[in-house]
Amino acid sequence: MGIADRMRDAARPTNTIEEVREPSRNQPQSLHGASPAPAVAPAPGASPAPEKGAKKPAYASEPEAITKNYYVEDKGGERRYYDDYKQQNLAMKATDTSVSSKREDLNTIKAMLEVASARGWQSVDVKGSADFKREAWIEGQARGLDVRGHRPSDPDRQESDRRRAERGMSNEVRAPAPPTPVTPAAPVTPANPAASTLDPARQQATQRAGEPAKPDHAKGHDPHGKPDHKGEAKATPEDNRKTVREAQRELSPDGRTMLAAMSSAIDRQMNKFTSETKAEMKAYVAGELVKKERAEGPIVLSAEQKQAATAPEPKQQPARAEQPAPSRAEPEAPRRSIGR
Repeated sequence: MGIADRMRDAARPTNTIEEVREPSRNQPQSLHGASPAPAVAPAPGASPAPEKGAKKPAYASEPEAITKNYYVEDKGGERRYYDDYKQQNLAMKATDTSVSSKREDLNTIKAMLEVASARGWQSVDVKGSADFKREAWIEGQARGLDVRGHRPSDPDRQESDRRRAERGMSNEVRAPAPPTPVTPAAPVTPANPAASTLDPARQQATQRAGEPAKPDHAKGHDPHGKPDHKGEAKATPEDNRKTVREAQRELSPDGRTMLAAMSSAIDRQMNKFTSETKAEMKAYVAGELVKKERAEGPIVLSAEQKQAATAPEPKQQPARAEQPAPSRAEPEAPRRSIGR
């Protein structure tokens, strides 16, 4: 670190996270009083473990997230965290009751809170620049810490809740859904002769609903006994007209304009179909327009589209009857006169 960088760091305020000690809680006696990291088998080529009674290195009692990103050293009654092994860039330092840094970026704040959490601090007091206190409050609250020293705004609370929700979703473990129990098929008895013609799925649905079983051949009939080609009750012309009326009430003004234009086109261009078929087509178009507006919002037509939709249809000239071609008169055969 150059002289200019050192002078710039000296001019910056010191940002600190201090533990708020509660009289009823037992606090660690020193930096090494924090809960050590779980024992891990040494990797090949790693330094051997210290002998019994020897002082453990500083990084041995730090969480894995810290030892991966910083070089840790105990020096002069405090623990220091460097970006490089040459110890030229000091990121933060910690004592028994505080963690401080000249930085105020989010990564450093997360590391400071990681150290605080590893030591079992439940309540902390943040001091320093306004940006540091705000970010430390948001991140600390998201981690479940009681953070003091900053008066949060509504956006601060919203951001803290969002981060907490993201961590909760990422840590959520969902159990697999239990298998659906299979209900045995109803036995074929004189009281229930239709059970033999029911498929298992319909048998289960019928038994759950507590309704008498109906044979499959009864499916797809309307009240008048006319089967539909899809196996379902077919809508009547009155039902189709009702569908169109309901759509007209629900659609936006431009949506009603489009429905009217398409209905007029159906009437004009489907001369070969019956009025019942035309009503069915109009009901289908009305339903699709309603679905579109519910999913995408009101239909908005441009000026040209409105003009095309509302323009009167040009009158068709009646087809001229073909006149038969004039027939050519056959020349009469010469008559012979018999002289007397």
